[in-house]
Amino acid sequence: MKTTKHPTELTDDEAAAIVGSFDDAPDDGYVVTEQDALMELRAAAAARRDAESRIEAAALRAHRDGASWGIIGTQLGMTRQGARQRFERLSNT
Repeated sequence: MKTTKHPTELTDDEAAAIVGSFDDAPDDGYVVTEQDALMELRAAAAARRDAESRIEAAALRAHRDGASWGIIGTQLGMTRQGARQRFERLSNT
């Protein structure tokens, strides 16, 4: 079965259409009546993508400036090995 990717950004009209489809669905105990929740979810996802980009850039810069993967991992609350596995591939590009 082929699946398609979900859009990373929804317009306000697309978000409203999604909310409308829930509102028009049979009452199965799950109804979204306001698009505020979806708009907040979309904003939070965008903030997370921005934060991930900042973390990657900062980790790579720290490593290029001589910080070990252990020090970088400590700053991020992960192990040396976790930091190396997450960021080393980016340092080779």
